[in-house]
Order: sequence, then structure tokens, then C-alpha cells
Amino acid sequence: MMKKITVLLLTVTSISAFAQQQVTLKKADSLFAKQEWKAAKQNYVSVLKDTSSNAVSWTRLGYCNQNLGLYAEALKDYDKCLANSPRPPVRSVTLSRMARIYAITNKIDEAADRLIKATALGYNSLPDLDTMADYKNMRAAANFADIRKKVYETVFPCAAEPHAHDFDFWIGEWDVYQTGTKFLVGHSLVQSISGECALLENWTSTQASTGKSINYYNAATGKWEQDWIGSAGGPQRYLNGEYKDGAMQFTYEFTNAQGKKQTGNFKFYNIDKDTVRQYQDVNNDDGKTVTVSYDFTYVRKKQ
Repeated sequence: MMKKITVLLLTVTSISAFAQQQVTLKKADSLFAKQEWKAAKQNYVSVLKDTSSNAVSWTRLGYCNQNLGLYAEALKDYDKCLANSPRPPVRSVTLSRMARIYAITNKIDEAADRLIKATALGYNSLPDLDTMADYKNMRAAANFADIRKKVYETVFPCAAEPHAHDFDFWIGEWDVYQTGTKFLVGHSLVQSISGECALLENWTSTQASTGKSINYYNAATGKWEQDWIGSAGGPQRYLNGEYKDGAMQFTYEFTNAQGKKQTGNFKFYNIDKDTVRQYQDVNNDDGKTVTVSYDFTYVRKKQ
């Protein structure tokens, strides 16, 4: 009977201790949210032991120490957080906080390493890197341009993909003419969007019709694609795009008025930095002859 009573008392004590820990953690989290760093730290320390696996509480304790200027203690807390394999959001925030400490203490290589790792986990650190006072030493470093480039390319991976820039010659603001004439047919604004992953075409004809296309490099196929929709309806996809022989070249398929499938070619010739020729045709007789749909020349507007 005494043994059962002892076990029961130990169980009740354990449950009571756990409940008290939860109350203390809740109080610590509340103080943390209010940015009362010293008081929050005292509550976290009273609960956390070296064997604790509470990654979130470890990183919050670290941030308390960081804001109290206790950088060595903060780094130890962050290491304990990371040792417990936290979820990516917690891991990325922790790494970014470590980067800030290393930058403040002028350990630029360590700061860059943690910053790039945090960015790879989804933390967009560019605004912090460009403006936050903690990164002042890093911005003054001789290799800052290289560090920022690595961070930028981690946030925007298309920036580092060479084929994603095959069509950059079309970016700009253009007056568009019937090729070989001075007959103006429209205007186009082509923009780089989505972190350099796509081009957005904004077309306005002199007849007031409009249209837009999104153009992008599909890494899964290794080809460019275009999706077009105009104000008259009739969406069209252009596939198999690749830059060769001085032109971005697509193929496409559509159903004609007779319900028959037809194919065609769609090409953008990179004439020079201020001139692009856009050409589209339709294959007839199984490709034996072609009908030119249109042939335009884009002339870059002068700034």
C-alpha cells in the first residue's frame, strides 16, 4: 500500500511541476511579446534546462539575451534551438538572428553563412540586409556586393538561371511598326516580373485593342512558354521556346474555323539592342507552305 501511495504522490508531484512549468512559459511568452526582455529571460531560464527540447523557447531566450546585449549567451541559446531540429520557420528566424549578432561583432563570414542559410529556408532577408543597423558592418565590408548577390539569388533563384534571361532583349517600352514600313500598329511595354522569373507583355494597338502575355522559362522542360490573352478573347499558348540563331522561337497549335488542327511558328528576332522583329505564321499543307499572320518591328522608345 505504501508503495502505491508513494507512486501516486510522485505522479501528482510530476503533474503539478509540469503544470507550473506551463504557467511559467506562458508568462515568459507574454513578457516576450511585450519586449520585456529581462523579465522574460528570467522566466525562460527558470523553466529551461540543458536537456530541454523546446526549440521555440530556446530561440526566444536567445532573442532576450540578444536584445540585452549578451551576444555570447544568445548564440549558445540559438545553438540549443537548432540542435532540436526545429521546423523551417523557427530555424530560419533563428539563423537570421545569429547572422545579426555575427554582423554586429564584425564576423562577416559567419554572418553571411547564417544569412544565406536562413534565406534558403524562406526568410527574405534582403530588406534587413539593406537597411537594418545590425548589418552596418556587413554593408561596409569589401565583399558585401558578393554577399548581397548570393542572398538575392537565393531569394530570387531565376536571377541565377541563365536561360531565364534568354528573352531579356524584349524588355522595354516599344513603338511597334509593320515591318519594312513606318506604319505604326501599336505600343508595347514588356516588364520583368516575379523575381526575374517571367516577362509580362502589355500590348495596346492603334485600334484600341489590348492584350497581355506572360512569358517564362520552364525549368522542368528546358523551354520557354508564352500564354497570351487579348481583349477580343481567344487565348493562345506558345510552346517549345528556345533562343537560337539570334531569335526566341516558339511553336504553337490551334483549331481553325473548319475545326482542323493547325500549327505555326512564332519568332522574336533580336536585331539589336533597340530593335526586335516579331513574326508569326501558320503552316499549310502539313508544313509545305506557310501563311504569314503578321510581321512587326519593335523600336525602343527613346528615354
